Amino acid sequence: MDRLTQISSMEDWVKELKDTPSDVLVFQNVYGDHVISHLDPSFLPVEGRRNARTETREIGLFLRMFHTGLYCCAALTGIFSPLFKEKAKIPGIRFLEFIKQNPGHNVYFINPFPHNAYHTYNVWYHGELCHPGLFSLAEILFDRAGYDPKHLYEDRDSHATLLYSSYWVGDQYFWHAYMIMIIRLMTALDSMPKRLRDRYYSITSHRDWRNLEAVQVSYLPFIFERSFSTFLHMNPWVRAKPYPITRQDILAQSYGGAFEREIVQTFGGVVDEIDKRKEYTEADRQLIFSITAFRSAALRHQWD
Repeated sequence: MDRLTQISSMEDWVKELKDTPSDVLVFQNVYGDHVISHLDPSFLPVEGRRNARTETREIGLFLRMFHTGLYCCAALTGIFSPLFKEKAKIPGIRFLEFIKQNPGHNVYFINPFPHNAYHTYNVWYHGELCHPGLFSLAEILFDRAGYDPKHLYEDRDSHATLLYSSYWVGDQYFWHAYMIMIIRLMTALDSMPKRLRDRYYSITSHRDWRNLEAVQVSYLPFIFERSFSTFLHMNPWVRAKPYPITRQDILAQSYGGAFEREIVQTFGGVVDEIDKRKEYTEADRQLIFSITAFRSAALRHQWD
């Protein structure tokens, strides 16, 4: 049988795994033939070619995992993109070992863009920097879903909460709580007047992390991937464990390219000291916002 025809659907995996409970299971979404070669042998491939939706990206996967019950097939479960190893810069087995070596948490995550902590205050200010208009769309969505938008403005995302690309593995308590939030956001989106709702499906550009080429995607996935960090702020009961990535790791790997490496090298020590206090004065906020303005100028003038 050809390798491309052997990939199980979520429903197939539920049937296969329901009687063999595991400690940790991580799946990978196969949304196209071209990603087969990128799959990590430590993860389980899931057929996604027949229902890939670029306008929602990962959020549709999480909702299908939730509704099919696939998330219940292990004590901890998650679903990653096929580009995990390239983005996270570690093989899947190392992330699984990290989870096993740190028991007792509701969710484990690894942020493939840790350098962003040094030039933006949180995921939403970063979103506005890269996708102008995203902040206001997120504010409207959270407000209509019944969540206080102040979290988007006030909460600082240090390495303890910062996440992009939805690389997380959670227990059933986390899944339930986080999916309730996602469903509320989706319900609020669906109840909007069409003219407003269409703004979320309108196209924005982002720089491909591999070659900096512009990629066209709707605003929606960029909003939903950032909801993880805000969820942690709104739910301090969640025991979240980030994969440790030091400033030295960031400099060695050159996350973000040469210019952002310079930002980390220049301002990293100051920002790390601020984050250690876990209390942010107006002066602290202004310092980070000033670095954001500096990064914004670099984007405008293409100082990469």
